[in-house]
Amino acid sequence: MLITQDLVSFFLFSLLYLTISIPLVVAYRVTKVINFTVSTYIAYGAYTGVMLDYYLRRSIGGNYLLVTAVASFIIVGAIGYLSNLLVFKPLSNKRVKPDVLMIASMGLWIVFKYILYVISDIAGYFWKANLVSYGQINYSDVASLASRLGLSGVQESYIVFPLVAGTSITLFLIMLGKTRVGRAILAVADNPTLAALSGVSVSRVENLTWFITSGLISLAGVMWTSYSGAITPEVGDSLILQAFTIAFIGGLTSITRTAVGSLLISGVENFGTDFLSTYLGVPASVKPMLTFTVLIATLIISPPLGAAGGIPYRFRRGRRI
Repeated sequence: MLITQDLVSFFLFSLLYLTISIPLVVAYRVTKVINFTVSTYIAYGAYTGVMLDYYLRRSIGGNYLLVTAVASFIIVGAIGYLSNLLVFKPLSNKRVKPDVLMIASMGLWIVFKYILYVISDIAGYFWKANLVSYGQINYSDVASLASRLGLSGVQESYIVFPLVAGTSITLFLIMLGKTRVGRAILAVADNPTLAALSGVSVSRVENLTWFITSGLISLAGVMWTSYSGAITPEVGDSLILQAFTIAFIGGLTSITRTAVGSLLISGVENFGTDFLSTYLGVPASVKPMLTFTVLIATLIISPPLGAAGGIPYRFRRGRRI
């Protein structure tokens, strides 16, 4: 039974990490920003679910995953777009070093997080509810879908995670490979100078990339609302370590290696923690240590080009996403 639960958790968290890390890698390839603001994208996605859940249940009697996912994508996509327009683009125009952009993203991370605390406090005051720590959300349309599929007794997160992750990542990859917008994003990711000479508006592609990838990352927060029993503005902070570890395993370049990294980190966390706890009596709180161990090993053995200019990917041909 324990092994079965480990397999389920491995599957769910692999999907969760994929939803965060694949857009993160694509965003880095295009913008060259190691963006810690992804933590708040996740949190704002979760709180889109919280606010809609509290309001809609009292106005129309139910909350809907589709409405929440679309609203989260648009709201957080706009936040990412404005972050680039007001902060990262002006800094890039001044030709600052990449580490300055990274520090700016850390500043935005903290600012956005405490803005979310303020918003949830104010909303909680007027609605007479504790929104700073909110319970697990059950979606009316997911319950209806589960009933039609004969899965009424199944935990909702078992349906929400594959549904949201599968749909969003599949559509994203189709867009990258099959549409003009996707090909423009890939062109800028590979060589922005050559893309500009070919008639691609690099500035527009960067803005669009910020919008799309920020919106996609926020869907991980929406997924989390169906799983966690305590949703707080800190939710993104608990996932950012894994997201960047996976991105570094992918060399900050490859979607395929990033997908493998998602499986690796989820496996290490779930099976590794269970093994240490069952056979060695080590508490489950060592999970972050396992992730940090993988991160350090990755940076030592095979550092990505984006992280201190590591050799492994510098001379490889075909560094397409």
